[in-house]
Amino acid sequence: MSFMKLPSDINRPVALLTGATGGIGVHLVQRLVSQGYHILAVNRAGDFQPRDHVTPVACDIAQNQQIEALTDGLRQAGVTLAALIHCAGVINPQRAGDYDIESASWQLRVNLEAPVFLTTLLLPLMPAAGHIIFINSMAALVPLAGSSIYTASKFGLRGYALALAQDVQPLGLRVSSVFPGAVDTPMLQKEIDSGGSPLNFVTAPSSPDEIACIVQRLLLRPKAEIFCPSSDGVLAQLMLIMPRVWRMILPVLMKKGLKGKKKYLARGKV
Repeated sequence: MSFMKLPSDINRPVALLTGATGGIGVHLVQRLVSQGYHILAVNRAGDFQPRDHVTPVACDIAQNQQIEALTDGLRQAGVTLAALIHCAGVINPQRAGDYDIESASWQLRVNLEAPVFLTTLLLPLMPAAGHIIFINSMAALVPLAGSSIYTASKFGLRGYALALAQDVQPLGLRVSSVFPGAVDTPMLQKEIDSGGSPLNFVTAPSSPDEIACIVQRLLLRPKAEIFCPSSDGVLAQLMLIMPRVWRMILPVLMKKGLKGKKKYLARGKV
């Protein structure tokens, strides 16, 4: 892991963003720079295209030692974080009993452990009114057959964010979570190719910029949780309260999802 030295003349609030080169992350960088932030753009290679108000940071967040090195570098540089945005995420659909341990561990490290460890180590760098945002997934509410490890990581991340919000409230910090359904990114294509759940297509996939726009609005008007689309969020939360009803309507949703997937593929997206 290499920490690129920050410019000495930063006069903007600093936001650290993981997954900065991903489908949503690229749009987030653009929007947050236009909103007046200096971005620490974290990805494994640190190869984000150079531009004003963006500092590329190479860090594999699946490696605890690299997370520690990153946070040490920020402390030594005297960085104060106005925002910490967890955008990195991975999925490798596999049926229970078929997945390999390394794949399962990788998903848990990136999707759950890394946000927890990063947040824990970076809290001392965040002043009152700092904002922590988790870009989660509707899989935090809707169990996805064939992606049980991914589902577990997202359920866990939601629980962590809700508990974290209570812990940091006395510090004046804000915590928000965004729960997209399917998003039209290369990650969705990989999920389709690997036999991911048709439930991704009960509603049409969002664009990456739609999710980036939600995050941008959250930084201005904080909320605890936002679901995209909101109708899916209402349904998913009700179904968690009533698991029997969920099991009853699941065949209907699967049928609708298969139709939506067929329509999506017909558009030549993948």
